[in-house]
Amino acid sequence: MDKVQAVQQMFRDLLERSRSLREDLLKENDRLRHRVQDLETDLATAETFLSTEFQETSQEKERLRRQTNELELENRDFAQRNVELEDRTSSLANLYAATFQLHSTLDPATVIQCVVEIALNLIGAADFVLYLTDDSQGDYVLAAREGDSAPATTRLPTLAKLVEQGAIEQKRTFFQDELPEGARSGEPLCCVPLIFRDRLVGTMTVYGLLSHKQTFSSLDRELFDLLGGQAALAIVSSQAYISVDRKLKTVQKFMELLKN
Repeated sequence: MDKVQAVQQMFRDLLERSRSLREDLLKENDRLRHRVQDLETDLATAETFLSTEFQETSQEKERLRRQTNELELENRDFAQRNVELEDRTSSLANLYAATFQLHSTLDPATVIQCVVEIALNLIGAADFVLYLTDDSQGDYVLAAREGDSAPATTRLPTLAKLVEQGAIEQKRTFFQDELPEGARSGEPLCCVPLIFRDRLVGTMTVYGLLSHKQTFSSLDRELFDLLGGQAALAIVSSQAYISVDRKLKTVQKFMELLKN
């Protein structure tokens, strides 16, 4: 009986220990489950935070990229404007020097030579012709010619090119690209009317440019109009001076005859 009781006591101890162990395991399992839940919550929070931070970082990066592109465009535009301003300043300075040279002489031949030099050096024309109007004959007299495209005749009863007719009719520089495409073949690049007080003094027709110049810029178009007015004034002034000088010499000779 003692042995039976001892075995029963041993089983009771084992059962008690198993129950205690099971309770401890359940408590530990519950603790670990809560810990896992906490970790999952923390992980979800971390993922949300990282996702938000990444999105904000991406948005900030995109904003900075857009600003950088805008600044690059502004810098390019500023650089282009600066180049255009320098070109305009240089051209205006050259035009001022050329205008001063035009009005520094009253010799018609020198004035014509100045106009030719302006066309070559300032505008970049390589093939052109300059005609002056002869009011007494009602036609045009050749004053200067560069290149081989213009007519070689020294006098023309009328200017037959459409570009020349457009310049005379509208009293401004007329360009080939203003004509319909089908009418541009064989036409000069442009024609500059030399007008003084609504009087047509002459015309300069440009057929070709220097090799380094591909086309006319917007500044060239402004310079043509300025050149037309200044050249016309210089030509009229030189012609008037020659006419007055001749009349003065005639009067002087007449007075000398009277004295004798």
